[in-house]
Amino acid sequence: MGDYQKMADAPAGPLPPPYPLAKLDSDKEGLLKGLTDAEVAELVKKYGLNEVPEEKEPLWKMFLKQFTGPMQIMIECAALLCFLIHNWPDFTIIMVLLMTNGTLGFFEEKSAQASVDALKAGLEKKMPVKRNGKFDSIPVVQVVPGDVLFMRGGDIVPADCYWVEGDPCQVDEAALTGESLPVKVPRKDDDGKPFSGRQMWSGSILKVGECQAVVSHTGVNTMIGEAAKAIQEASGKDIGVFEGKIIEAAQVLILITVVVVTFLFYFMYVIQGVEITEVLEMSLSLVIASVPVALPMVMKVTLSIGAKEMSDEGGIVTHLTALEEIASMKVLCSDKTGTLTTAQMTVYYDETAKAYNGFTAEQVLEFASLASNEANKDDPIDSAVLRAYAKSKGMTNVDDAVDKRKTLYSLDPEGFIGFNPIVKRTCAAVTAKDGTKWFCSKGMVDVILKTNPEDEGKQWTVDNYEEMSKQASKADADLGISGFKTLGVGVSKNGGPMKFAGILPIMDPPRHDTKETIRKIKEAQVAVKMITGDHHNIGKELARQIDLGTDIRTPDCLQPPSEARDLIVMKADGFAKVKPLDKHEVVQVLQDKGLVVGMTGDGVNDAPALAKAQIGIAVHGATDAAKSAGDIVLTKDGLSPIYTAIQISRRIFKRLKSYVIYRICITVQVVFFLAALAIFYNLRFKALYIILLALFHDLQIVTIAYDHQVAGAKPETPTVLGLLLQSYSMGILMFIQTMLLVSYGHLFLSDEYGDGYHQSMSSEMAGNEMNKYMETTIFLQISNSSAILIFSARTVGFFFSTMPAWQLTFSTALGQVLINVWCLWAPTGLVDKLKPSDVAMVWLYDFAWLLFLDLVKMTAGRLWDKYKPATIDRNPALQAKDRNSRRMSNNLRPSYMLAQVGGEELGNKVAQLPEGSRNSVRMSRTYKK
Repeated sequence: MGDYQKMADAPAGPLPPPYPLAKLDSDKEGLLKGLTDAEVAELVKKYGLNEVPEEKEPLWKMFLKQFTGPMQIMIECAALLCFLIHNWPDFTIIMVLLMTNGTLGFFEEKSAQASVDALKAGLEKKMPVKRNGKFDSIPVVQVVPGDVLFMRGGDIVPADCYWVEGDPCQVDEAALTGESLPVKVPRKDDDGKPFSGRQMWSGSILKVGECQAVVSHTGVNTMIGEAAKAIQEASGKDIGVFEGKIIEAAQVLILITVVVVTFLFYFMYVIQGVEITEVLEMSLSLVIASVPVALPMVMKVTLSIGAKEMSDEGGIVTHLTALEEIASMKVLCSDKTGTLTTAQMTVYYDETAKAYNGFTAEQVLEFASLASNEANKDDPIDSAVLRAYAKSKGMTNVDDAVDKRKTLYSLDPEGFIGFNPIVKRTCAAVTAKDGTKWFCSKGMVDVILKTNPEDEGKQWTVDNYEEMSKQASKADADLGISGFKTLGVGVSKNGGPMKFAGILPIMDPPRHDTKETIRKIKEAQVAVKMITGDHHNIGKELARQIDLGTDIRTPDCLQPPSEARDLIVMKADGFAKVKPLDKHEVVQVLQDKGLVVGMTGDGVNDAPALAKAQIGIAVHGATDAAKSAGDIVLTKDGLSPIYTAIQISRRIFKRLKSYVIYRICITVQVVFFLAALAIFYNLRFKALYIILLALFHDLQIVTIAYDHQVAGAKPETPTVLGLLLQSYSMGILMFIQTMLLVSYGHLFLSDEYGDGYHQSMSSEMAGNEMNKYMETTIFLQISNSSAILIFSARTVGFFFSTMPAWQLTFSTALGQVLINVWCLWAPTGLVDKLKPSDVAMVWLYDFAWLLFLDLVKMTAGRLWDKYKPATIDRNPALQAKDRNSRRMSNNLRPSYMLAQVGGEELGNKVAQLPEGSRNSVRMSRTYKK
């Protein structure tokens, strides 16, 4: 969310609180008096209620919007022409397609309105608030800046506020900042940010302590409110990248058609004097031929099938356009906690742990477990210690491990002293089975070495303090550099001196599949950047563990905006210590560079960036806000479904590209054919045939959604020029194919065709439809060539090089069997009955040209690959090579890391080294960083 103080200074930022922050020190008593009803009424006028304003679009408006897009308007024009000439069958077919697509789009968009609802749900609670000198429980929606809140452990902080008095508290900000452990409030202020150590954010959870706090910001002025506003501003991803390019290509095609229609209208109506009804019917046939009527349907069906495939792989698609966008994704920005990691702290007790005074790492862990409260399962440290203890004993159930331990140690009466932020340690007095008395304590390393005489807990200084302090402090610092949090452990035996037993490192480890998934995504030519609110060293160490790269930056480099800033964002492997608006800023910079960006996350802090990115992915276990802002919600742990989504999306891209090439080809063929027929032969072609061809093949091609395709090795970047080059070169060739049959078909077809040709070319046929037998033959040729064209359009090589899906083959075969049987039997009189020999020759003619089409297609593809702009395939975010990361990957790694990412064999080799050698390996790794 960025620096809140900086935001407060910005004109467009949150309104400042109604009191100077200096009063937190100078007039604490005055602030704690609270507000009167009159003051509250004035503040409500200024700040509004403590809620996220909801700007819901009326359902009727949302429904009508489905019919106002460029493609929809084109289809509506075709429907209007049908209506004007009373062509009711075609009007009905077009309207059914239009309404079906609009209804699907309406229900898909309606689900997007859940975003703000999920954020508001967190505010609909009650809280003790001091009004008129006394505390009353009021709805948090009525809280205003200046109100005094009373909060206790377990409460969700309802507004941004400042701690004023009470217990030292622990606040869980994981869903807001990504910080794995609760933060202490009050604490030391951040540099240059007075009173930041007392700040508590709306949406965070008070885990330990009771306090009174004064509200500073409410509603949209809070961090969570800013997140909701960012989601609203970033919403509306109605048209995907590829769909936009398809619409542009279609617009070029329709522009050409408009020119042709205008010319033919003038030629037929003004020069030839044809009836206006017939002219309009011919215009309708051209419009329908040029407008991809079934495109919205094909896209919805294709994406819906992809969404079903994704759900089977552990991802629920909430916005279908996301499946289209992932094919073009060049950067994936990932949150750390809960996304790349398990969001569960892990205690390491191998050689990474430090043991002193003759104790082993396993003993240090056992002493730490004795000083842990098994009843407090919400405490992340105690839970992590007990899980590690159970694992060290070869047990999976913590309760079973604790029960077994109780047979070896019994807790003395009132022997356990729990954690509080003042003493910063837990203690336990126990008696072993053999009668030995043990006093165990765990906590911050410096506190375990020497307690603070001013706190109220049991006091001690460890034996041999000077030497132990040097060793422990150095080890603590080294572990901190490596990204670990640390836990010191001390013990006393039979009332003897306190001895420093050791240090246990703690880290939120990567998920088991994170490293492998990152590798696969990078191999798919997608750059991966980690964006986390956690500490810099922790983020850097995790990035090294998963081979992400160690160029991890802090938010300071994100301001002010500049070319240098943009270059840093492009090259960095990630960012640490960020707030939600920083994540939003990173996504914005990448998008401004023309990159399609994906963002994963699980918390409220991720919601603005999830909504801003073209592809927002909420991981398993994400908050409602993240799920609502995301386009894809993962239902399985880990990131592997994202790689699956990339593969699915790239296959979808190829299916849709096949349809677009196919559709433009047959449009060019038909439009150019009709124009050439009128200009060069002064003949007309039955408009009904063109309408039947366009609608029949559009419906037939819907099965392209099931086609077999292989995902590309790099992001798919659609361009209008690339689509037009391939499709127009093939379409013009198909036009030539049809015109050659018109001109020279009488040389190799039956006498009936020859007679029809000579009759059509006679002067008395000028301005009229061609002979019906010849017209039926041309209709069959266009129909057959258009149908089998899809088998060429779906491949980059020859049409027989890959096997199409059976659904596509079946629908194509079924459609052409019906057309050919119709032409052979002519039961309705709409077509002339063709001779079987002519039908067979037309098939041979079309297949021979199909091979030629493949050669032209491959030539056009190679020319495009050779001369297309280099920026199309280039991924600038992948060009930065982190040399330090590569050098680090060649070093031996400690077994704690290898165990996490799968290198157990090398870890065992390190473990077999002498202790001194192991330390040198570990320390060389640390200092080379």
